[in-house]
Amino acid sequence: MRHMLKSLLPRFVVRGYRRYKLVLEERRNTDRSPGEVFSEIYRQRKWGGSERFCSGGGSATDTIVGPYVVAVSGFLRSFGTEKPRVVDLGCGDFSVGSRLVADCSSYVGVDVVPELVAHLQATSGGDHVRFLCLDMARDELPAGDVCLIRQVFQHLSNEQIGNVLAKLGRYRVVLVTEHYPHDGPSVVPNRDKVHGSGIRLFRNSGVYLDRPPFNVPKANLELMLEVPGHGFDGFYDPGVIRTFRIVFPKPV
Repeated sequence: MRHMLKSLLPRFVVRGYRRYKLVLEERRNTDRSPGEVFSEIYRQRKWGGSERFCSGGGSATDTIVGPYVVAVSGFLRSFGTEKPRVVDLGCGDFSVGSRLVADCSSYVGVDVVPELVAHLQATSGGDHVRFLCLDMARDELPAGDVCLIRQVFQHLSNEQIGNVLAKLGRYRVVLVTEHYPHDGPSVVPNRDKVHGSGIRLFRNSGVYLDRPPFNVPKANLELMLEVPGHGFDGFYDPGVIRTFRIVFPKPV
């Protein structure tokens, strides 16, 4: 019934209603911690799915996940017999990370939702796989060689993203994946937002790390992969999902 009703309404009405809901959500989230906000998202299944923990279509759509796994697995195998230690910041439901474990010497999944982390440690933890409950923007990050940040920044504020970026120099390589609108003159990079379920794509924006306020040098960014975004019921441009390889220069 809801889908039928949406199909009958003008597109601008549906988009306006969704923007209104996002504004209300951000107002509510302003004074709540990321742990509280993202725990509620999973409890209320705001990212869909029938399972207790679901990280949304971006972690379940094969046209998005399949190419990512192929690209990242190939990169991890390029380390040869000395498999890298991988830290996955914002590991979510582990549906993507689980497909990369074979190419790691160790895997540490980090998330801010205590119930999710406890569930993953109980069901998937082991000698070489473990999960930590941390706020990546505020807490010390675990050691590793390769850091994965897959469609996580899009849910955080600019200040939180900046706090994470300041700590990534401890890794040899960082792979950042984000959802972007198609390039065009109306795109506004790095619109700020409050942490929560919504993403900047709904405001014709995205996380452009080489632009202010982040200013990662373009020379340090290498585009590894670009795939089409997913549909949003046809009410938004699905955009593109890009994975960048970032090498942070070591201090002299």
